[in-house]
Amino acid sequence: MNTPADVLHRVARAMDTRDWDLLEACYAPDAQGDYTNAGADGRAAIVASTRGFLEPLDATQHLLGNVEVTLDGDTATTHATFIAQHVRAGGQFLLGGNYDDTLRRTADGWQITNRRIRGIWSNGDPAVLTVPVG
Repeated sequence: MNTPADVLHRVARAMDTRDWDLLEACYAPDAQGDYTNAGADGRAAIVASTRGFLEPLDATQHLLGNVEVTLDGDTATTHATFIAQHVRAGGQFLLGGNYDDTLRRTADGWQITNRRIRGIWSNGDPAVLTVPVG
């Protein structure tokens, strides 16, 4: 069974394994992305921006914690904390923050319709990232 929390974990797995089809399945076609330094309008744009951000890296690991889910019929809101490790060319950049999502239950299961990402702390070499985190 697909739950809102399952979707959050699948997004993390998709990013770390570079499984862009899995990432696409986690988002509704009309999804919106609100990131610290950018935004994305639609599932294709979210996947493309995520792919562009992560593919230059040698490895990533996204760990989720404190996942809270509020259900209201076929809509859910979630809040989760994250720690994301980014590795490239011997350097590392660690980012911690929050994911705030809205999801909708569809024929394909729960899908994210809006994702807001906010970093609240970092450590390491930000030059590891090709797109700076503001």
